[in-house]
Amino acid sequence: MQQILSILSLIPGYLIFLAIVLVILPTIAAILLRFCLYRHLKYLAVRARRLLGGAKQESTPKMITALEQRLADSNLNLDQLNTAAVIEGTYSHEKFYFLGLALNCDFIDSLCRILPNLLLSFGLLGTFLGITFNLSSLSQTITQIDINNVRNLVEELNRPLQGMGVAFTTSLVAIACSSLLTVLNLFWNTQVAKVSLLSSIEDYIDNIFLPKIQPVSSLESAISQFSQDFDGMVHKLGNTIEESMTKALSKIHHSAETFEHAANIIDNSQFPDKLASATNHLAIAQNQFSQSSLVLQKSTQSFEHNLVSMQKLTKKLLELNQKVNNIEQQYGTLVNLNQEKNIIEQSGLKEIQQELSKLIIQINKK
Repeated sequence: MQQILSILSLIPGYLIFLAIVLVILPTIAAILLRFCLYRHLKYLAVRARRLLGGAKQESTPKMITALEQRLADSNLNLDQLNTAAVIEGTYSHEKFYFLGLALNCDFIDSLCRILPNLLLSFGLLGTFLGITFNLSSLSQTITQIDINNVRNLVEELNRPLQGMGVAFTTSLVAIACSSLLTVLNLFWNTQVAKVSLLSSIEDYIDNIFLPKIQPVSSLESAISQFSQDFDGMVHKLGNTIEESMTKALSKIHHSAETFEHAANIIDNSQFPDKLASATNHLAIAQNQFSQSSLVLQKSTQSFEHNLVSMQKLTKKLLELNQKVNNIEQQYGTLVNLNQEKNIIEQSGLKEIQQELSKLIIQINKK
């Protein structure tokens, strides 16, 4: 106990005040509010499920009573009713009592969900404030103390350093409170309780309450809607057919008038005479074309005959060319033989001359 008091004596008074006001008290308030809200939502969900089961109750919850009154006063059809939106709107005005105060459920739920983050911010704020003030005090201590007196220096520095260490406890307290709130929010999950409540109320409204105030069955409503749609479709179909027939008759009448006008023009003109004259000219042209075709056919036959003759002549020329080539080869052979004969004769004459020369020389020697 004395150790705790000694630690508390080291903490500056403003830090203790900030920790209590900004961290501890909001944490306690959030825990109580969260618990009351969760219990209120669970109570409403249980009552709604009892209504679904058909159990008789002495008193209906105010939220369900207000919702029933609103739906009973409205003249909306079941198909036009957005039940979920109506229930959400009614729930947004739902309140619960805490210490005699009527608090809005949505507001308290949002506050309890964002409070853990706010606690962390407040804890960090207290820590940085403590560090800032202690650093300022430490700076003054260092400037005023004698450096040669080490013991006095250590004693003077000890208190600011302890104060800075204690300043971090505000963050630890904030983290602890934030963690506690997060865990409690997990156990007392108001979001799940809200979803369960709204689902039960929507089930009760759609399947139990609305059929009582609007007993028209869905089948009859569907048949009535189908009858209205069918009548509208038949009416549109009749109008469409009538418009189509009118347009078709108008087109037929216009075509008849056009044909009659064309017939009158043909009657008034000399079209038959011109047509007969054109037919005669066409017959004459056809006869001339036939004669031209015969002439062209004869010319084609003559051309084919000339072409055959030219082919034969070409063949004879080729044969003649071959014979000329053979004659040239034979002539070349004869020329070569004649040249060889001349060479042989010349060589023989040379030998005879040499022999005669030798004989003459021998005769002269004798």
